[in-house]
Amino acid sequence: MMMTFTLLKSIADDLGQAAISGNLSQSIGFNVSSMGVIPPPPSSSDPSWNEEATAEVTREEPKTSYVSSVSSMLLMVEPIAGEFVGPLYQQPRLMAVDEKGDCVSVGVTTLTVTASLKDSGGNSVGGLEGNTTILFSTCWANFTDLSILNSGENLTMVFTLKDWGAQSRSFSVKSTPTTQTPTTGGNTTESTGSTGSTSSTSEPQTTTDGSIFGSSTMVTPSSLCLISVIYAIACCSDGISVC
Repeated sequence: MMMTFTLLKSIADDLGQAAISGNLSQSIGFNVSSMGVIPPPPSSSDPSWNEEATAEVTREEPKTSYVSSVSSMLLMVEPIAGEFVGPLYQQPRLMAVDEKGDCVSVGVTTLTVTASLKDSGGNSVGGLEGNTTILFSTCWANFTDLSILNSGENLTMVFTLKDWGAQSRSFSVKSTPTTQTPTTGGNTTESTGSTGSTSSTSEPQTTTDGSIFGSSTMVTPSSLCLISVIYAIACCSDGISVC
């Protein structure tokens, strides 16, 4: 069973790659514009066998994968990088299509697409981390964990599938900012935090003329005595005693 599965998978891969590259007609001696491929079921030792075995049994014919000569590879979802180095905010997704724009099931083959970075001058640069080379699922190539490790200006992400390619819009990434520890001063101003208001400590205000009627916070015994004398004189003035 293992040999049969391996052989069928190899035949499907060879025919699929020939059709995708446009060499199938030349290989078999007559014109073939497209073909349908039913991928062989996985062997019991394959990790995907469990999914196949637990699938609902129906009377429908197995789904046929459409395979034809690839005309272009379209970048359907652009990669979006953050302001600083790190994982992409949005992972790229590509689709392989024929000259009519129909989905070509590259996934029946072992063909892969590879992502890489280029600078503003078109030169290849490093700094792309994650699964940069992936297989197709039907006509889709969906990246899931790409990250930018190095900063740069006007970078582009380039995707390559044999003779076909696609390129993203340019983007820039900065290095991770460093956190500075705030310094403390020698003033007595205190922040309240949540309300944003401040309070400060200060000495009680006093008048400069020494007057007992000033805004001083302290009244001395001598001041009380002087007030009593003034009050007594006021009460006995003009011979009218009001005391």
